[in-house]
Amino acid sequence: MKRNLLYLISVLFILTMSAGCKKKDMGTPAASTVANFTYVINNQGYAPCDVTFTNTSLNALGYTWDFGNGQTSTELNPSTTYNTPGLYTVKLTCTPVSELYYNQSVKTVVINVKDPLAGLSQVFYFTTRGTPALGHSVILDDNPPLVQDFVQSDMARPYGIAVDTAHKKVYISDFYNQAIYRYNADGTLPEKILDATVPGQELCGDAEAIFLLGDKIYWGRTGGIYRANLDGSNPELFIPMNGGDAEPMFPIDMQYDPASGKIYLVNDKTDYLGGFWSVNFDGTNFQKITFDAPGTSDIDGTALELDTRTGKAYLVIYPGDGTVAPDGGVYMCNLDGTSFTRIGDMGSKATWGITLDEKHNKLFWGIKNSNSSPDGKIIRANLDGSNPEDWITGVSPHAMTVVWIKL
Repeated sequence: MKRNLLYLISVLFILTMSAGCKKKDMGTPAASTVANFTYVINNQGYAPCDVTFTNTSLNALGYTWDFGNGQTSTELNPSTTYNTPGLYTVKLTCTPVSELYYNQSVKTVVINVKDPLAGLSQVFYFTTRGTPALGHSVILDDNPPLVQDFVQSDMARPYGIAVDTAHKKVYISDFYNQAIYRYNADGTLPEKILDATVPGQELCGDAEAIFLLGDKIYWGRTGGIYRANLDGSNPELFIPMNGGDAEPMFPIDMQYDPASGKIYLVNDKTDYLGGFWSVNFDGTNFQKITFDAPGTSDIDGTALELDTRTGKAYLVIYPGDGTVAPDGGVYMCNLDGTSFTRIGDMGSKATWGITLDEKHNKLFWGIKNSNSSPDGKIIRANLDGSNPEDWITGVSPHAMTVVWIKL
């Protein structure tokens, strides 16, 4: 009996202690901190792109972001820009409400910023006048230039060139044949998509300047700027330059500036006023650009290129007494005509092509000593004209451009 009583007392003691411990441990625990976020990336993830982060963290007092691109933030929902392709580790560190061993105060995610040039080749396209007149391409790499010829057609004086990278087509305007040709990006399958001798296509007559924008080709000729669909259909006058608000014009070369929405052009001076001009894409605000140099601005420009990154214009100007370019040559200026500077030489004949390589920061232009004999060359230099070199020799260069394209 005594033994049973002692046993009962022991059991009751254990139960009492156990109940007391459970009651003491049943208070509401502190909430843990959990770091978390989502993000949205624009430009389909291709550099340059902006990324916006949405913070979905729980029970945090503050936030520190490291975007992996050298930028940080303490905002709740920040954003950042990735200018170059690569893998970027984004780290969010939350300040916890309390120091609990089960806090998850750090969240990391790797963002893949894609290279828009992946799978593309950088290609220098140019034309030459001769027998026959041809288009050519050169892959821009670290090797000496290897010139690949286009399939021969009946071109005679190919003064303008433009490339549709989306559809892998090259367009060449022929002043002499009054036509516009289209080739595959590798120079094959030539076709004459506009021919002034064909009824309904007369608007391509004496075309020289040419560029592409969206689903249209644009070219300069007598009376202004014209356009058509990419297959040459529906040619029409786009911006008339026959007097009135716009002086009578013949755009010899022209470029579109997406930053300002303007077209810049050099005007023929043989039969017109010459000069360096700009016009809004809708045809308004047609104006002549003056230079901060002695002499008149009625230049005889034959080739034009824009560096939209720096707001610079590169012009090749034929010699003209009493103008800002009495000696002719290659000139560089701001788009408003300021900082007008001569940076390079030209040949005894007009230069019809100038372009730039943004990857390597190089400028190219042609030098011609005769009209069609292969005694000219293509110069490659720094963007300020320094360190010029004879890059391709034994040619009669005309139009030229540099693009990234999938071959």
